[in-house]
Amino acid sequence: MPTTLFPSDPVLDGVHEVNPCAPVTGHIDTSPTTRSRLLRKSLYRALRQAVLQDAATCVNHPAPMRVLDVGCGRGELLGLLARDGLVVTGVDPEPDCVAMSSRHGACVTGSVEEAADLFQPGQFDVIVLSHVLEHLPDPVGVLRTLRAMNAAAYVFAVPNVHRAARLVRALVGSARPDHPLHLFAWGRAEFTSLLGSVGFRPLRWRRDRVTINPLGGAVGLAIGRVLAPLEVHLLPHVFPELSSSLIVTCQPK
Repeated sequence: MPTTLFPSDPVLDGVHEVNPCAPVTGHIDTSPTTRSRLLRKSLYRALRQAVLQDAATCVNHPAPMRVLDVGCGRGELLGLLARDGLVVTGVDPEPDCVAMSSRHGACVTGSVEEAADLFQPGQFDVIVLSHVLEHLPDPVGVLRTLRAMNAAAYVFAVPNVHRAARLVRALVGSARPDHPLHLFAWGRAEFTSLLGSVGFRPLRWRRDRVTINPLGGAVGLAIGRVLAPLEVHLLPHVFPELSSSLIVTCQPK
C-alpha cells in the first residue's frame, strides 16, 4: 500500500470512518480497520473516564448509573460502560449500528433530534453525545433538545479545531477540509460559549490523543504504533490544547 502525505485527517477518519459507498447522510462502516481502532482507543478511554469519574459526581442515587449514548455508532463506548456495570442505552439512525450496539444494552433506531421523543425526561443520569454535533445543521437546537431531557450530567465530544494534525496540515498549505460531512468546527473557547448559551456549565475537560503523524497507508499505521506512547501519554499532558477532541462533562445550569 503506498504511503500518502496528508491524504485525510487521520483522527477524524479514525473516529467516523464513513463508508464511501453509503449515502452522504453518513453511514459508519461496521468493519473498522486496525488504524481506526487504534486512533479511537484514546477517545473512548477519555469518554469512559468522563462518565465514571466526572459525570458520576452529579448523580445522587445509588449505582448503577443509567447512561444514554446518542449516536452510539458501533457501540464501543456502550460496551466499555456495560462492563463497568452501568445500565446503558443507545440510539442511532443506522439500523446496522443499532444491531451491533444492542449486544451491550437496549438500543433503538432514531435520530439525535428524535431522542427527546423516544425517552422520558429524567430517564437517564448521563447523556453522551460524541462526534455527532459537528455533523448537524442545528447544533443549538440539538443541545436544547438534550437539555430538556433533564439528565444529571452530559458528556460532549467534538473534533478540536486546534488539534495538532490540523495545524500540521495548515503549516504545509493543505486546503483539505476537516471532514466531508462536517458542518461546524469549534475551539475550546467557542465550544464553551456555545454550551453556555443553551444552559450547560462545563465541569471538567478531558484529553485524548495528540496526533502528530501525518502519514497514511501501511507506513502511517506503523509509525502511529511507534508514536503511540508519545501521542497518547506525553503530548496530551504537555499540550492539552492540541488534543484531537474537545471532551467535556457538563451540568445543566
